[in-house]
Amino acid sequence: MAAYWRWGMCGSLFSWRKQTTSDLYHREERGVASSLFSTPVKTVTISGGTHGNEYTGIWCIKAIEKQRELFNANAEATDAPDTKVINVFKEYPSLSIDTLLANPKAYMANRRFIDTDMNREFSIKKLQHTTETYSEENDASCDSSQTSLPYESIRAKEIESMFGAPKTGSTGGDGDANSDIVIDLHTTTANMGITLIFTEGDALMSAAAAYALHKCKTEYGYENVHILLLPKTEKNHRTHLPSVGKHDFTIEVGPTPQGVIRHDIVEQTEAALHSLLEFLHISNMELENKTTGATVLDRLRSAFPNGVPCYQSAPAVGAKELHGKIQWPTLDDNPNFPAAMVHKSLQDRDYQPLRTGDPLFVGLDGAVIPYDGSYGDEVLLMFVNEGGYYYSSSGTGIGVAVFSRYDFETGNNVEA
Repeated sequence: MAAYWRWGMCGSLFSWRKQTTSDLYHREERGVASSLFSTPVKTVTISGGTHGNEYTGIWCIKAIEKQRELFNANAEATDAPDTKVINVFKEYPSLSIDTLLANPKAYMANRRFIDTDMNREFSIKKLQHTTETYSEENDASCDSSQTSLPYESIRAKEIESMFGAPKTGSTGGDGDANSDIVIDLHTTTANMGITLIFTEGDALMSAAAAYALHKCKTEYGYENVHILLLPKTEKNHRTHLPSVGKHDFTIEVGPTPQGVIRHDIVEQTEAALHSLLEFLHISNMELENKTTGATVLDRLRSAFPNGVPCYQSAPAVGAKELHGKIQWPTLDDNPNFPAAMVHKSLQDRDYQPLRTGDPLFVGLDGAVIPYDGSYGDEVLLMFVNEGGYYYSSSGTGIGVAVFSRYDFETGNNVEA
């Protein structure tokens, strides 16, 4: 019987004790507890390698496929060896879990991308442009291998089609994705710790993030855990890969170099991922068994009575920005090479304040360039000196954030 962790009511509010799934089946019926969901979550896709040199996510999805192999081999075995390694198919049986290697060519080349950043290619505008251009070029040349389109644009359209073309399908962009949730695994060279990312207004993902935030801190013992709330955006206009699911979620962990697999970073990524899956599985079991008494949502209400602490991307001020970002100047002969480097006082200080007049960049002549207050007198920085943001197609510069709180039952921002 699958085992998971749930909150006990003795001792501290969030003390943990191990239970098995069978505990839920024999709980005394005292009326149906309220639930955030009317239907269970069935399908979850976990993607890695959206950026081909972010090896942690790729390791994690390959480990999941190994878990599938072992689970299937031991499904009928009565003497299967015990292991401390979580097998997601054993622990979360209510979920149908698939994996996706998002950018196989970039993975084989150990590069962020081949032609352009694939995590900017999933808006309906870009997907439709890819479809139309590819069709026109094929009609003209009768050779599908000849195209002017970037590889990542074509791959993005392939992935969207794999998920039922929820943005460009026959329903005019209102189609239903064939995966309930897509969780995209990323790493960063910046000191972001474990950062859980979803779009404001998604109540399901907001509750899952709150659960994962608390579990990663209290049970796994990680201090550097944060939630990043992306601005409300219609799904069709979201550019990132997981937006092809009904719900989208991103796990970002760092710091770690590109093209490197670090055991500790893999463990942090898996801690966040398992926490999310656990929340979904527990919620499914509560729905299936019409759980009464204190539910997982009740405990979240007790843990976060004033809202869940989070960071929000500052609004964009530049014409080409997706979100607030302080751009560094680049060389005329290479838009990917900074003409000013990040000042040493900011390095590894993600989620820390920057005030007008503070050192920001250092130019080639050694001159210090101060922050000019363009996003406000005091801002919080994130993705400081992120290696992926040296590429113009990813958007160069340092991310800008503001501290806030959100209501996990609506996913909406509340007063900080």
